[in-house]
Amino acid sequence: MEWLSFFGPRLPINGQKVYYFGPYLGVWQGRYEIHRDDVVSPHILICEESPGIVDRMDAPWWMPYEGQPKPDRPVTDYPKDYPSYE
Repeated sequence: MEWLSFFGPRLPINGQKVYYFGPYLGVWQGRYEIHRDDVVSPHILICEESPGIVDRMDAPWWMPYEGQPKPDRPVTDYPKDYPSYE
């Protein structure tokens, strides 16, 4: 499996189990939820390993969880399509 950008064309399905990565978080297993009515942070990840919720700005990488062992972190901290505010 390969890491996918949360800012690319493919997103997880609502409720799908995923691995996610953020440079300040590391790699975690969780569940993706989309809240379309939330104008600030509609894409969230609910950690299934410890209490916690993050959004795609904190965890810009994801991959489907299909029972595989925890993957190594991605090669780069942020995907090329991560929003830049410069």
